[in-house]
Order: sequence, then structure tokens, then C-alpha cells
Amino acid sequence: MRVKKEFLTGPVSIILVIAIALGIGAIVFAIFGINPVEAYQTVVVGAVGSTHGFTESMVIFVPLLLTGLGVGFAFKCGIWNIGAEGQLFMGAIGASVTALYFTTLPAPVHLFLIACSAILAGGGWAVIAGALKAKLGINEILVTIMMNYIAMWILHYLVYGPMRALEEINPQTAFFPMTAWLPALIPGTRLHAGLVVGLIAAVFMFVVFKYTRLGYSIKVVGVNPKAAQYSGINVSRTIITAMFISGGLAGLAGMGEVCGIHHYMRNGINPISPGYGYAAIGVALLGGLNAWGTVLAAIFFGCMLNGTAFLRTMFGLHSYAVFFLVGLIILALLVREKLSGRLKMLSIPQGRG
Repeated sequence: MRVKKEFLTGPVSIILVIAIALGIGAIVFAIFGINPVEAYQTVVVGAVGSTHGFTESMVIFVPLLLTGLGVGFAFKCGIWNIGAEGQLFMGAIGASVTALYFTTLPAPVHLFLIACSAILAGGGWAVIAGALKAKLGINEILVTIMMNYIAMWILHYLVYGPMRALEEINPQTAFFPMTAWLPALIPGTRLHAGLVVGLIAAVFMFVVFKYTRLGYSIKVVGVNPKAAQYSGINVSRTIITAMFISGGLAGLAGMGEVCGIHHYMRNGINPISPGYGYAAIGVALLGGLNAWGTVLAAIFFGCMLNGTAFLRTMFGLHSYAVFFLVGLIILALLVREKLSGRLKMLSIPQGRG
């Protein structure tokens, strides 16, 4: 049994999970008359076969990393945070408000305040679900999923209403001043300094769980909240803190999208997130809920999402097919986590403290 458990939680099982998911994908491609080898070759070439392809994969990597780290923080605490998408939206809103209404500040100060606004907006949004879980025992899965839609409609209202730039055809805000733009890392590409922010966030997660009392408390609460309470850990405060950090990291992802990519907040046919907050669940699980594993997982998912987009143009697949392979991998990862017993950590009843 011990060998089986170690195998299911080891790196070999991750490779096996990805291989099984890609194998199922190959069968589906073949059913629809698409050569699987050509399909996967298209994915690889599209993701890393050129400077443009690689940098675009890294552009997707940034929000996946930040939301993946955020989801990992909550999962470590035994909380199913399915609300990273909504927290990303709220972070984008917070960043956009500060970008558009505090325009007389120098760039470093302006960007710092924008980042703080994004963290507070995303973290504050997540705290609602965390407090309901910690104080009232309300299921966080339902709350965070429902709050995703609330955040989406708040963004929708702002873009179509009080923050809309009337001179623009599409529903969006005015363009941000240059002081609110994240600088490009490679001229001529969309790769921006949000990449640095994401790597700093990974270092932050590593330090918290390796060296701090907060990280220890989060892990103990995630394993056994009753034992944590008996040992003197304030369970409710730990859950709320973990959810604030989780949402704050997702909020930074929202800032990266509006300040690093678009330079305005938008909605409608070109949303600021095509589902990064949901893909973050797979990133966190594939990364083993640790910082450096999440970095590698976000790179993999970023390449997958960018590379599979080329299937749309090469083989005429529907746009939703872009997430097909990613969905298979996430499903396979959940089965792996269930078999390993680690999903029990995310289904324990809430203790109070």
C-alpha cells in the first residue's frame, strides 16, 4: 500500500497521467479524422517553435502561475477555492480603478498602488467565501463558484456602464496612462513584467511554507483542523488569511492582464480571461501544491493552451476544443489525487478556532 501511495504521489505518476490524457485525446482526434501525430506536432510547434510562439506561451504562463499559486494556497489549507476566475476579475477591476483615477503619480508609485489595489480586491473577494466557511461552515465550493459569476457581472456592469469609454466601439474602459503599463520584457512581444511578479510570488509561497509559522499553520489546518485547534492554532483566522492570500495572487493575475496585455479593461467578445482561474486548478494539482512544481505546471499548461489554439486554424476545430486536452489532463489529475487519498484533505469538515 505504501509503494502504491508513493507511486501515485510521485513524478512518474504525473508523467503517466499526462500520457493517458494525451492518449485519450489522440483517440478522439482519430475519431474525427485528424492525424494525432500531426495534431500534437502542431501543438508543440505553435507553443515553442518560434520566438512569437514561445513568448505567447509565457504570456499565458503568467496568469496561470499566479492563479495556480493562489489556488495552491487555499488547497494547502484544505479549502476548495474554485473562485480564482472571479478573484482575477476583481483584481482587474481594482487595478483598472487605480490606473484610471490616480493618473498624476509617477510610474513606480502608480504601479505599486495598482498592485496593492489588485491584491486587496482579489483577496477581499476571496475572504467572503473564507469567512463564510470559517464562521458558518458554508460550503466554499458553492460560494466561490457563484461568486465567479457575480464578479463577472460586476465587471460587465462597469465596462458597459460607469467606466465605459464612449468613444470606443467595443465595451471597454479608456486606455490606461503609460504610468500604469507593465513594461515589456522583450521588445516587440507581449511578454511583460508580470512574469517577474509571478516568479516573486512563487518565491513568496516557497518561503511562507518552508520557513514561517503561517505556512505551518495553514498546512496543519489543511491536514486536520481539530488537531490544529487543540494545538492552539486559530483555525478560522488561518482559513481567512489563506483565502486572502489566495485571492490576492489571483487578483495580481488580473492586474497583469489589464496592465500588461490590454492596457484597458474589457468585456464581451474579448474577455480578460478565457478561463485561467479554472485552469489554475489543474496547474495547482499538477504542481503538487508547491511553489516550484506550480511554476513548471504553469509553463506546461501555458504551452498547451497556446499550442492547442493552433489546432483551430490548422484543423478547423471549434474554439472550445482549445480546452479539450487541458480538461482531460485536469480530469486525470483529479482521479490521481483521489486514488492517492490526498483529496481527503479537501473534504474534511470545518473546525472552529
